[in-house]
Amino acid sequence: MWRSTWTFPSPSVPGNRVARRPPARSVVAEPALLSADALIAHFEQEKSRALGNARRRDAGLYYTPAHLAARVVEIALREGGIAAGRVLDPCAGAGAFLVAAARAGLRDLHGFDLDPEALRVARHALRLCGAKARLRRADALRVAPRQRADLLISNPPYGHVKEPGERAFLLREFPALRGGEIDRYAAFLLRALQLVRPGGAAALLVPDTWMFLARGGALREAVLAQAEVAAIVDLGKPFASAKDTRVQAVVLVRRPARIRPAYVGRGACALSPVSRDELAAAARRGWFVYRSAEERALCAAMESVSVPLGSACAVGYGMRTGANERHVGKRAPGPGESGLVGGEDVVPYSLRWRPKTLLDPGPLRELARRQLGTSRVAVQRIRTNAQAPWARWLEAAPVPADRVCLDSLSTLSCGEGRRLWALLALVQSVALQRYHRLRTTDVNVKPSALRELPVPRALLEDPVELATLARQRARAGAGQAHALDRRIDACVYALFGLSERLVHAAERGFWGDRFPKEIQGLERCMSDPSGNLAPKEGIA
Repeated sequence: MWRSTWTFPSPSVPGNRVARRPPARSVVAEPALLSADALIAHFEQEKSRALGNARRRDAGLYYTPAHLAARVVEIALREGGIAAGRVLDPCAGAGAFLVAAARAGLRDLHGFDLDPEALRVARHALRLCGAKARLRRADALRVAPRQRADLLISNPPYGHVKEPGERAFLLREFPALRGGEIDRYAAFLLRALQLVRPGGAAALLVPDTWMFLARGGALREAVLAQAEVAAIVDLGKPFASAKDTRVQAVVLVRRPARIRPAYVGRGACALSPVSRDELAAAARRGWFVYRSAEERALCAAMESVSVPLGSACAVGYGMRTGANERHVGKRAPGPGESGLVGGEDVVPYSLRWRPKTLLDPGPLRELARRQLGTSRVAVQRIRTNAQAPWARWLEAAPVPADRVCLDSLSTLSCGEGRRLWALLALVQSVALQRYHRLRTTDVNVKPSALRELPVPRALLEDPVELATLARQRARAGAGQAHALDRRIDACVYALFGLSERLVHAAERGFWGDRFPKEIQGLERCMSDPSGNLAPKEGIA
């Protein structure tokens, strides 16, 4: 029986040249009593506990469950076109991916990591599976291996690179990362393509935000210049310690490689494939690929009769104070003071205001003046992590002209009151909720995403009906709210001119199990566009 003392120093992240601190904790374990998966899980749990949440997050370490590693390897083998050869995990850790590769029949296994204790565990876990690997303590961002891999599989570190020297190194090595925060995993997307041979495949488990972040255009173009995107698979939010982080398996085949549409999936379900031409055309704007063929048709139909919201009104952030404890007073404003509105005040169509006042306004006077005197719509920017299909990611309320929105809100404003009321209803409709969720997996509603929402030209030509419904909804009691929401939805579908098939696609995607009941209510509203039946239903 092998008895081992595991020591956990400061997190060792590839590229982290900062000197280590003394060991923080030791744990005595008997790995021989554990299976390979249990051994890896036990080590990673104990290391996470020893590091603590803050230090683990700073290091960007999110450990891979065995079933998730196996799924990534399965996707890599199916879509990457590599059935055998040299396999490398450049961030091997305790060996979850190498164990999954061994179980899939791969034998020429190699790995890098900076943590010697993790590599010891990886060796033992592989022995328990009847496999072995050549494991080396090395910085995968800097090491120059003698031979490139046929297949690379890994879950690289996440999070932003903060250390100035490391940022400078990464920007020299990967110019496509310029333009803002540097995500560790983004560096590994590019580094992975250097570590595989031409025609070799890299399969990475990474956050999916690189596909649609505005600052990621150069990164997406750099990936396409070097590789074919073979697969993109949404694997949900598997990390309890990072509940808002949605991850994907992305498989890249280093060029030259066969050009073919990329496989797109959500879990085990295949979605509509996406062509290289489509990815290239949208690289600067962002890749919104998690759609079935029917969902693609829905989005295309909405876009064909619309203009972007950013051309119909001004879209912006609320005011950032830089120091809420100094500038936000939790009381009603006095004479000459300005009231403040935050995300906690917004419920659909109204404010449930918790009084707040702008204090010490001098440094913020110009920012506040930009909002004062103009009515606007406030959209909650920081959203919850609700799991129900019908959870609304877009919730908005009208804000009077004498209040200032804080930066927990995004804002809409325009000079025409009826248009603003109509937009208030539009952004909260099922049609827009569905469109938004098909374009992003980020629950936080940023102005950049809002500006791209489609506004039917018919609404701009005649906003009266939708504006009237929005005003009624703002005055409605709880018993009338849902019926009015459905009338608003019917009006919005009519403005987009959607076919019955596409209306059903939007409704089914939004409501999930509630679809059969909800579609009946919607169809009653669509058969009564004038609202003549409303008094009988207690809606008017």
